[in-house]
Amino acid sequence: MKKWMMLLCCVLALNLAACGAKEEGAADKVGAQGALHFEVATQVYENEYKADDGTVLMAERYELPMLELRTESGEIYTPAENVTANGGAVDTSQLTAQNAFNTEMNNVLAGLQSDAAQVASEAKELYAEGGSSTFTEGSFWTSELTMAQTYMTEGKLLSIAAEGYTYYGGVHPNSYSRAWNFDLTTGKFLTADDLADESSRYGDASTFQRAIYWQMLNEVEEKHMADVYFSDYDSYLHDFPTFATLNFTEDGLTVTFDQYIIAPYAVGPQEFQIPYDSFFYTLSRHMQSLLDMPKETVVLADYRVTEDLWAWFHMTTPPMDNSVPMVEDNDGRDYCRFGLMNINTMEQLRTLLRAHVTEELMNEWFAYSPDRFKEIDGKLYVLSADRGSDTSIGGESLRVEWSGDTAGKVIQTIDRQDWNDEKNTFVLTGEQDVYEYPFTLTDGHAVFSAFPCPY
Repeated sequence: MKKWMMLLCCVLALNLAACGAKEEGAADKVGAQGALHFEVATQVYENEYKADDGTVLMAERYELPMLELRTESGEIYTPAENVTANGGAVDTSQLTAQNAFNTEMNNVLAGLQSDAAQVASEAKELYAEGGSSTFTEGSFWTSELTMAQTYMTEGKLLSIAAEGYTYYGGVHPNSYSRAWNFDLTTGKFLTADDLADESSRYGDASTFQRAIYWQMLNEVEEKHMADVYFSDYDSYLHDFPTFATLNFTEDGLTVTFDQYIIAPYAVGPQEFQIPYDSFFYTLSRHMQSLLDMPKETVVLADYRVTEDLWAWFHMTTPPMDNSVPMVEDNDGRDYCRFGLMNINTMEQLRTLLRAHVTEELMNEWFAYSPDRFKEIDGKLYVLSADRGSDTSIGGESLRVEWSGDTAGKVIQTIDRQDWNDEKNTFVLTGEQDVYEYPFTLTDGHAVFSAFPCPY
């Protein structure tokens, strides 16, 4: 038995209320038909494999998402009819995205069907040989995929998680996870490498990985899970883009490790919920725009990036490429090649800084550390220079205070601490210091005019 069913069991319109101004896109350029929006329909495929005597040997059932384009009135948009009606004036970017997504889902379905057919062939051979009582007792093998979660932002990001289930005889069934993150603005599926910007330290993939890794590791320690995990679980946490599935939700990023990856079958799949405030600043600006976070979240992410840029001049050694030999300057100091992708000259570094601080503040930073960066033979080099942080700082809190739609300041409250000999540790003194970081929004991001970082 085979049948196709198109079920609008999770119809989710992408014309949700957005945080901030709505950007003009393909949906605003449709013309006579009005704005188009995406909706998700669930495509269900079912099939049974039977022996010659009619005994069911295997059943497969797969739920897969399919993108639909609908008009403001809720009608399905059909290109063949509507392009003609609009005189061919339709922006086709949405159609391209729809086609790319649905084509991939059809490929996924074809792969599942192919795998099931191969397993069913083995089941037929086993049944013919009388090698299993499973089939004679009314049971049969199973392969399933079920939609688990769908998250979408307004015409920008579609993130879907699915759960797979298989039983091919044996002691127990098995489960697995699948996820798809799709950029509706470009019509491309996103990988972990696509989430982070290559042009800044908080934008290289390794920094994104570190942020997620530390969150997972902290959770393992807090829940005392290390004892039930495999001994090498840490290496899999670190390389989670390879061994886990990733999907976005309203609250953050879900990282799922299937059975047997970091823990035995009895422990089950391991799922980590990573809140946005712990990694949002590591994402590229394009990825940030897809998530439609509140302005405060974006500003605080910009603050974290700017804090790191500040540290390059005032506290830590900037990223270095240790694979390139050091170069000695005229004063006998060893300079290392700057280690960020796409930042190869002093002007490119200044361009990066201008996206986060004003020209005046940038010049102050260069004046504070005039020898930290140097361009040698057309390439950017850095001087190794680190110092410790202020040990009297015991913690901090941040909030955004607005003075208009496009201006405000980040308020940083520092909790002071002091060493306690009796307790042999630092304890909070109850004293607090407050610092202000004024900014204006440029292209939706904070550009700071002062950065009195106390560290």
